[in-house]
Amino acid sequence: MPRSLDLDRLKRFEPAARTSAAPAPHPDRAPAEEPPARWPSREPVQDGQISIKAPLDVIARFKRLCKDDRRTYADMLHILMDHHEGRT
Repeated sequence: MPRSLDLDRLKRFEPAARTSAAPAPHPDRAPAEEPPARWPSREPVQDGQISIKAPLDVIARFKRLCKDDRRTYADMLHILMDHHEGRT
């Protein structure tokens, strides 16, 4: 039979204080500059999905175009839209 949970012991629990383990500066060296800023955390990717109804030959042509150029469908769509809008 499992032991019962001691709630009084949990109430007394406090996490240990973190101590900084920064190395002491060497006396012969100049003080170091501040460490570089950390990389920003990644934002969640905001992807969407659409379904396009088209004749099978057009779909096959688009897939073949993507495969030949080794691009994802989204990348190729972006390229084609930029070309259509004259951004290239």
